Amino acid sequence: MDPTIDQGKISPASTVVEEEAHSTKTIPFEFTGKADEYFKIWIVNVALTIVTLGIYSAWAKVRKKRYLYGNTWLQGTSFEYLGDPNKILKGRLIIGGGLLIYFVASFFLPFVDEYSWLLFLLILPWLVVMARTFTARNSSYCNIRFDFRTTWGEAFKVFFGLALIGATGLGYPYFVCRRTEFVVSHSRYGTTPLALPWQNGVRTFYAMYLAAGGIFVVLFFVIGMVLMPILSQTFSPFMVPQTQDQQHAPWLAAIPVFLSFFLSMGLLVYLPAFAYLKTAITNFIWSNITIANHRFYSSLETSQMIWLYGSNAVAILLSLGLLIPWATIRTVRYRLDHLKLLGAGDLNEFVSSQQGEVAAAGEEASEFFDVDVGI
Repeated sequence: MDPTIDQGKISPASTVVEEEAHSTKTIPFEFTGKADEYFKIWIVNVALTIVTLGIYSAWAKVRKKRYLYGNTWLQGTSFEYLGDPNKILKGRLIIGGGLLIYFVASFFLPFVDEYSWLLFLLILPWLVVMARTFTARNSSYCNIRFDFRTTWGEAFKVFFGLALIGATGLGYPYFVCRRTEFVVSHSRYGTTPLALPWQNGVRTFYAMYLAAGGIFVVLFFVIGMVLMPILSQTFSPFMVPQTQDQQHAPWLAAIPVFLSFFLSMGLLVYLPAFAYLKTAITNFIWSNITIANHRFYSSLETSQMIWLYGSNAVAILLSLGLLIPWATIRTVRYRLDHLKLLGAGDLNEFVSSQQGEVAAAGEEASEFFDVDVGI
């Protein structure tokens, strides 16, 4: 039993709103995590990971996920994370061993470096399948585990063939769309697969990426025009050295100004574009996922996400990283506050049917895929 989870915690009373149309029940997700509780877990994890030279990171991951899962509720029942830190450590040792072999091989065989990108693309499908399988099979709700089932060939087609298309730049939205479709459609809850029956998915992804690019370009020029006069006045004292000894010294003094300028540009230009894209993609994906006759609905707002990302970044920077737990909790809470399950019928009946089917099917998890490779 994990000491970080209060086993006696009373589940929050979920509000189930009956909707007349199609007898749909709107069941909200709820998050009860607290920043001070999570900070204690986080600071201990960081300290022990440093002291053990990274070995404890496997146990740190389990403690973190158990807290976040255990404080995520749906209709009065929390989710569970059942990952084994020993298997997580095993997966990381596999990856570490692979990297060691690569470095040794590249030292004695220089041509290995030339084809390292191809080698990475070849093993990427295997890594993704292992990671998704481990995470799914160690996540549960109402004592029913999630699952991820596919073949290496299907994964290879997406993460090698389509990744090459995505590497062209123009094909990246297509790759992201097909990758998302692959991950969702091969996931399941108990014996019931998830589905993503969206229409014009590829077209929508291209529209979202184009919109994000447009936001970036417009803000870059508008903000650049505003900041350029200020920048010119700020740097004018550094442009002409007054003495021979000051030919290089003024530029050292100008470094903080440069950094401040580019940091401001990054926050004011990149952040809104990124927040819009992240919000649009998340809402589109979750609002199209279905399981049996139930579906989800996500209602994140771009303005709120900009504030969330921006304030989190500033808080983490000013606190030298100590407010990472606070930022994590408020981000998870905002996402779950805007995620709902639209149940077509009684969710309890669906869960009960899954329990019966899972019990009849038995455990078919392969030990080969039952490790976490950390991606």
